[in-house]
Amino acid sequence: MSYIDPAIKKESKIGAFTISLIVLLTSLFISQYVSNLQQNALSQILSGQVKQTDLKLINSTRSLIAEINGMTKRWINNNSTPEENWRADARDFIARIKGLSSIWWIDKNKVYQWGESKNYNHNNKIAQLLNEAEIKEILDTVKVSFIPEFTSAHMFDGAQWIYVFLPIGHNQIFDGYFVIEVNIKAFIDEVLGDPQLTGFYTEATANDSIVYSNGEDLQSIPYYDSFVLSLDSDDNGWEFRVYPTETSTDMILSPLSYFIIGTGTIISLLFLLTLLSRLKAKNQSLELSKQISETEKVQFELEYLANHDTLTHLPNRHYITGFIERKVKLGLANKQNFTILFIDLDHFKDINDTLGHAVGDEMLKKLPVLFNRVFRHDDVIARMGGDEFVVYLPGRLEKNDLTNLVERFLKSLEYPIQIDEHQIRLTGSVGVAFFPQHGNNVIELLSHADAALYRAKADGRNTYAIYDSAIEQKAKDRIELISRLHLAHENNEFEMYFQPRYRLSDECMLGAEALMRWRPNKETVIKPEKFIDILEETALIIPVTWKMFESSCVQFKKLLDQGNHLSLSFNISARQLEHPDFISKLKLILTKTAYPPQNLELELTEQTLIQNVENSRFILNKLSSMGISIAIDDFGTGYSSLSYLKNFPVDVLKIDQSFIHDIVDDRGDLELVKTMIAMGKNLNIRTVAEGVENESQLKLIQNEDCDEVQGYYFNKPMNFETFCKIIEANRK
Repeated sequence: MSYIDPAIKKESKIGAFTISLIVLLTSLFISQYVSNLQQNALSQILSGQVKQTDLKLINSTRSLIAEINGMTKRWINNNSTPEENWRADARDFIARIKGLSSIWWIDKNKVYQWGESKNYNHNNKIAQLLNEAEIKEILDTVKVSFIPEFTSAHMFDGAQWIYVFLPIGHNQIFDGYFVIEVNIKAFIDEVLGDPQLTGFYTEATANDSIVYSNGEDLQSIPYYDSFVLSLDSDDNGWEFRVYPTETSTDMILSPLSYFIIGTGTIISLLFLLTLLSRLKAKNQSLELSKQISETEKVQFELEYLANHDTLTHLPNRHYITGFIERKVKLGLANKQNFTILFIDLDHFKDINDTLGHAVGDEMLKKLPVLFNRVFRHDDVIARMGGDEFVVYLPGRLEKNDLTNLVERFLKSLEYPIQIDEHQIRLTGSVGVAFFPQHGNNVIELLSHADAALYRAKADGRNTYAIYDSAIEQKAKDRIELISRLHLAHENNEFEMYFQPRYRLSDECMLGAEALMRWRPNKETVIKPEKFIDILEETALIIPVTWKMFESSCVQFKKLLDQGNHLSLSFNISARQLEHPDFISKLKLILTKTAYPPQNLELELTEQTLIQNVENSRFILNKLSSMGISIAIDDFGTGYSSLSYLKNFPVDVLKIDQSFIHDIVDDRGDLELVKTMIAMGKNLNIRTVAEGVENESQLKLIQNEDCDEVQGYYFNKPMNFETFCKIIEANRK
C-alpha cells in the first residue's frame, strides 16, 4: 500500500485549488474585459449612427427648404407667380417629397390666399393655425429675420405635424410667406429608412413629449445615444435618441462573456498547462480570423471599385454590361422581358465648358437622388461615362406605362438644381430598346438603345425614341455623314457663298452675309441644313467655322483694298461663342488677314445669347470695344426679350424670313414686323428684313421704314467670283 504524505497531499490540494482559482479568476477577468469591449463597441457604433442621423435630418431638411426657396426666388424674380403655375409647382412638390402634405401662401398682411394639399380640410387647418399665438409670433419673426422658422409639433387627425414658415423676399422686399405642412412620421421615416434594415430605432421628444418614433417601447432599451436638433432661431430643439434594434444588439453584445465564465469554471478543474494550451490555440484562431476578415474587406473594396463609378457611386459600365448579359441568359431561358433606357443629358458639355468641371461633377453627384425619385427599387441605374446613363427596367412594360415613366423622368430634370451660386436646369434625351424584340445579347441591346437615343436628339432633344429598323439605318447614315464631314474639312470642300445686303432707301449695297456651302465635287453644292447640326453635335463646327472665317476675311480684304465700302456679316455658333479661346482666336485671324474690325458684323441667334447670359454679355462687350458690330439673327423666333436688347450691345436686328414670307397675306405677320421695326427705332438698332422674294413684300417693308434688306428678290447666295462681278456691275 503506497503512502502519501498528508503534508504533500494537502500541498497538492492547495496547489490544485490555487490553480483552479487562478483559472476561474482569469476567466472572470476575461469575461468582464470582453463585455467591456462589446459595450464600448456598441457605444462607438451608436455615436456614429447619431452623427449620421443628425446629418441626414439636417441635409434632408435643408434640401426641402431649398426646394421651396426655388419657388420664392421665382416669385421674386417674376414679381409674383401666376396662380396656375404656383399651384402646379406646389402639387409637384407634394407628389415628389414624401411627408410633405400641404403648401400655403400667406400674403404680407398675414391673410391666407392659396393652398394645395393632400387633405380636404386644409383650409380650416391653416385658418386655425393663423389664430395661434405661437404662429403669430413666428410670422413677426420671419418678416424681420427673412429666415425660415419651424413651429412646435402639432397633433391633428391622430398624427404629429410640423409647419415651416418661409419668407418671400429679401432685404426690403417682402411679399408674404410660404407655409409647408410636414407629416413628421412620414418625412423622418423616408429620411432614416426601415430600422430593420438600418439596424437602429430613432425616437424624438420635444418638451418631454414623444413626437416621433419608429419602434415600440424604445425607452425600455438600456442602450442609446442622443443629440439635440434645432433648425431655426429659437433654442427649442428636439432631442433625438438612437437605439440599436434587437438584431444589432444580439450581433454586438454576443453571449461570449457568459460562455467564457462557464468554460472557465469547467477548465478551472484542469491543470494550468492545459488551460494555457487552449488559450494559446484560441489566440491563434482569433488572429487567423482577423487576417481572414481583413482579406475579405480588401477584396470587397476592390470589387466595389471595379463595379461602381467613383463620382456618383452608381454601378458603372463594367457592372451593367455584365448584369444585362446575365439577365439576357435568364430571359431567354425563362421568357422574361425587360427594357433598356439609354439616357443622355442634353448640352451637358456646355455646363462643363462655361461653369467648369467642378460644377459639372457636383451636378452629376446629385443625379442619383433624382433617379431614385422616379425609378423603382428593383430598377438598376448605371453611369456609362460622361453624361450617359443606362437604366434596366425588369418585366414587360406597356407603351403607356413606358411613356408615363420617361415623361416623368424628363419632367423631373427640368426643376432647377442649385450648385453654389448657379441655378441649373437640365433636359435629357432617352433611347429605348426592348428585350427580346430588339436584341438577344447585351451588345445589340445597348447599341440599339443608343441608336434610338440619337433619334431622340435628332427630334429636338428633351424627348425619347423607341428603337426600330429606321433608326438603325439613320444611325448608320449619321456615322457615315460624320466621317464624310471630317474628310470634307481635311480636303477643303467647304466654301462660303455671299448674299448681298442693301440699304432700303436707295438700294445701295452695304455688304454681304457669308453662308457656308459644302461642295463634295464641282457639280454638287449642299446647303447647311443638311449638315450643320452634325457639325454642331460633333464640335467640328469650331475648326470648320474658323477656317471659313479666315477665308472670308481674306476675300473681303481684297474687296476693301479695291476701294469698296462693304461689311462682312458672319454667323457665329453657340459652341464657338462659349469656347474659352473665342476672343483670342478672333483677334489672331483679324491680325493675320489685316481685316479691319469696323467692317465686320458677327451674327448670333437669340438662343445662343441666352444659353449663358453672363458669358454672352462679357464676350459681346469685348467685341463691341473692338469696333465689331453685333447682329441678332432670326429675330422673333426665339426669346425676343427687350431685356437682353437693352443689356447687350446689339447693333442690328435681322427679322427672320418666316415673318416676311407671308407678310402680304397675313395681317398678324405684318403687325409683328411693324413691332420689330418700331422696337429697333426706339432702341436705335438697325433692322434688316431677311428673305424678301418679291416686290409686294419690298413695298410693305419700305412703308414701315425698315433700314436694310436681303433676299432672293435682289440676289441669291453666290460664290465669291460671282459676288465680285455683282460688285463690279454696281460700280459701273
